[in-house]
Amino acid sequence: MPETEDNAPKPSGTPLKDLLTTKEVAALTGHPATTLMAFRNRRNNTKYKNAGPDYVKIGTAVFYERSVIEAYNAKRAGA
Repeated sequence: MPETEDNAPKPSGTPLKDLLTTKEVAALTGHPATTLMAFRNRRNNTKYKNAGPDYVKIGTAVFYERSVIEAYNAKRAGA
C-alpha cells in the first residue's frame, strides 16, 4: 500500500503564551507595525533575508516568538 505524505504542520514546541502579535512586538521593539510588515515583505520578496525579526504564520495570522524578539532587541542594543 503506498504511503501517504503527511502535510500537517508540525508543532514548534513554542507555548502559545510565548507568541506575540505584531502590535505587541511593535511596543517591545519601538518599530511601528507598518515597519514590521515591511520587514516581512523584504524577507519574502527580496535579497534582504535578515530584515527584521523572524516570525511565524499560523493560517494568515502573524506571530513572533518572545525569545526571538528578546534576542533581536539584544542584538540591536549591541549586547
